Amino acid sequence: MGAAAGSPGTPGAIAAAGPVIWHLFFASLLLLVPFLSRSRIALRELAMLAGISTIAVSLDLLFVAIFSLGPFTSLTLAVFLALGAYAGARQWILNQTIGTEVLTTERTFEQLYRVARELQKRPTRYSTLVSDLLRDIFEPLEVLRLERESARSSVVGGGAALVVPVRSGRSGGRPLSLVLRFARRGQRLFSREDARLADRVVDQLKRAVAYDQAVERGRHEERLRIAQDLHDDIGARLLTLMYQAQTPEMEDYIRHTLLDLKTLTRGLAASEHRLSHAAAEWKADLTQRLNAAQVQLGWSVEYDRDVRLTVVQWSALTRVIRELVTNSLYHGHATRVDVQLVLAGARLSLLVADDGEGHDPQGWAHGLGLGGVRKRVKLLGGEVRWRENEPSGIACEVQLPDFQTPDEDG
Repeated sequence: MGAAAGSPGTPGAIAAAGPVIWHLFFASLLLLVPFLSRSRIALRELAMLAGISTIAVSLDLLFVAIFSLGPFTSLTLAVFLALGAYAGARQWILNQTIGTEVLTTERTFEQLYRVARELQKRPTRYSTLVSDLLRDIFEPLEVLRLERESARSSVVGGGAALVVPVRSGRSGGRPLSLVLRFARRGQRLFSREDARLADRVVDQLKRAVAYDQAVERGRHEERLRIAQDLHDDIGARLLTLMYQAQTPEMEDYIRHTLLDLKTLTRGLAASEHRLSHAAAEWKADLTQRLNAAQVQLGWSVEYDRDVRLTVVQWSALTRVIRELVTNSLYHGHATRVDVQLVLAGARLSLLVADDGEGHDPQGWAHGLGLGGVRKRVKLLGGEVRWRENEPSGIACEVQLPDFQTPDEDG
């Protein structure tokens, strides 16, 4: 009976092997948990544990074969040495395995900050900037645009592609999702952590756009209030003074001041201006001023596209042109002023030249007027330079090499 119980296939043998089978089953489940969870941290810890176990087994075999130690003694010594090596080298191993991830996180933050700053200048390029940012972060082999509504980012095709919702169709426009295929130039698959990262990036950019829009609405409302106050208060006072003027010269001066105030308030009330409309207003304003001073105006405007100017751009250019023409009238005593404006590509050039009495601009002491011109041109990212005009007078050149305007999102 004893021999029969110990023979293979008998119930006794199966009962004796049962605990071993259950131990192997639970050990296999334990080893599969990190892979099923797709957690990089769990997989990394499992890999280090496997490496330390390999070292411990190798040391155990070495001690038994060379030093002829007993099984318990050799195993204890091998485990002790393996744990000591693991404790000493663990931080170095972690630095080697996650160092690239830390660099990627830093690079992601820098790129997110850069794109957020770019969105402040060009909010209509939101979709394009998001696409470029995701391309830089995940480095996919291909980025496709898909007109589909998606709630959150999702991994499809077993990790081959990542679908990221960029624009919702609830606001009336077409929905847009980006499909990123094969991360790291085809070297790895997408994971659920990548989907969460993409959602966080898109959410942060949406918040940045919403914040900028709220700030711009507040600025527009404040400009409207200031324009209304100027029109109702200062305009009414100037109108009263014009009717009470003692001389025709004083009445004419106040009338021109009212026209300037009207132009200023209209510019403050508008959120943006077409270049063609702004140029027409500048020409009408300068024509009135120069005709009153009996000075000829030469006017030339060329542009390859009729761009939209922001309030900052319109205000800066308006004040620069006015200040330069004022200097030609009251300091140069000019009889003719030529204004030339050219927009070619991203470069905007402005030239204001006169035939007055000015000379040696390098020796000028720039006060509030010319200092304000420099400040406003610098605000637009350009440079300004004065030189002597031939045969007489002064010419001022303004160069804006990167004249950025609100672009339509393609």
